[in-house]
Amino acid sequence: MVTLYINGTPVTVLSGTTLLEAAEQAGARIPTLCHAPELSAQTSCMVCVVEERSSGRLIPACSFRASTPMDILTDSETVHEARRRILELLMSEHAGDCEAPCRRLCPAGLNIPLMLRFIARGEEEKAARLAAADLALPLTLGWVCHHPCEAGCRRKSHDESVAIREMHRYAADQFLGGEKTYAPSAADSDKRAAVVGSGPAGLAAAWVLRSRGVPVHVFERDALPGGMLRHYPEEELPPGILDQELAAYTRAGIVFHCGTLIDAGSLSRLFQEYDAVVLACTIESDAAAGVQRAVEDKYPVRSVRSGKEAAMQALVKLEGAPSPEKPPYDSQLGRVDEAEIQDYMKNRVPQESLSRSRCPESPKEESGRCLHCDCHAPVSCKLRLYATRYGARPRAWRQSARPLVPGLKRDGRLLFDTGKCIKCGLCIEMAKKKGDLPGMAFSGRGFDTIVTVPFDAPLLEALARSSEACVAVCPTGALVFDDQEECSP
Repeated sequence: MVTLYINGTPVTVLSGTTLLEAAEQAGARIPTLCHAPELSAQTSCMVCVVEERSSGRLIPACSFRASTPMDILTDSETVHEARRRILELLMSEHAGDCEAPCRRLCPAGLNIPLMLRFIARGEEEKAARLAAADLALPLTLGWVCHHPCEAGCRRKSHDESVAIREMHRYAADQFLGGEKTYAPSAADSDKRAAVVGSGPAGLAAAWVLRSRGVPVHVFERDALPGGMLRHYPEEELPPGILDQELAAYTRAGIVFHCGTLIDAGSLSRLFQEYDAVVLACTIESDAAAGVQRAVEDKYPVRSVRSGKEAAMQALVKLEGAPSPEKPPYDSQLGRVDEAEIQDYMKNRVPQESLSRSRCPESPKEESGRCLHCDCHAPVSCKLRLYATRYGARPRAWRQSARPLVPGLKRDGRLLFDTGKCIKCGLCIEMAKKKGDLPGMAFSGRGFDTIVTVPFDAPLLEALARSSEACVAVCPTGALVFDDQEECSP
């Protein structure tokens, strides 16, 4: 037996126990990328380094086995700095996007690639539900959004961008229009919120609050809710669309008080009657300092974003939750050349859509034109999680040129995105454990080392027994199933 001190806590373990296992017994969590409990230690990523207090040396916790008493620090300043630098080095060779350009350019944060995958698979209802959750005004924005997302579509570099707004409109019209409900299902809270103003920002704030179970009352000075949305020409926004949207709000339990003017004098009354107040209008008052503000922009989709942000801040007050975390680390591939686009198209675009121009009238075919250059695992990717946690700086280690996407390999549902591979070796070991031949293997030497399938065997043939296990242990989403669905980071 050996006694270790983990952050000052004594832990007695068997001789030969790894520092990672000892830390877990002491209640200390150490990040890992190349570790899987059922596999032998790889010691390839070094993210699990810890500090020996007496000598100051850094030790990989996943493979170092205790044989003598040690005093270990798992979260010292030295450890944090080392992990940050290690993650930055790993990211310097990372060739891939955490989020596709189209999603980054959507002010409201719609997961566009996932929506398009749903439509391409004939799952329009899932696409509509996703739009309703992300956009707050899914029907209306399908008409009036100025679609900045299409400017970032990489397909545009080859022929034409995907008709994203039309695809969003199609899905919303199919499953959210008329009497169909998409009301939130959260249980009612004992807190109440007031929203002043019923333009896109106010409506978005009300929807987000109601989706968390908060009873919401919306106060509007005009005779009808909608704000600027009431002033669009009929050819840009048919009048029935907004009314359908507002009907869904009413079914959700949101109460509208139209023809009610809230001014500086009456604002204090709302503080007395409601637990949170969101202002989506211009009111200048000392009392307004205690409310959350949402800004109405000339572009409705930007107003929706502002309303959502104001609602999230109000929820912090209502639920006593911590403030929203900082945005996650976002790897951005940047501009891709024609050869890379061709590789995306070869492996992610159906044959019938390879040479097809925009065809909004054929939704499945049009959605199939998407290159799907996003990451399929933005939530479970440990590399992104730790890069966010330790403050890794994008492109801290600049190269003379961006690493080219090494290639995308597809076999049925299984996709191997080699640009996201960090060469941890877990898939290699897992294939060996499951008895797969040829499995996966390292190829090349030094900086040219890559993980590949020996003899160019098909992926599913090489990983016949281990494909699901390999996907499960992959820390970065380099190995994924094409229909893997992670809605948001």
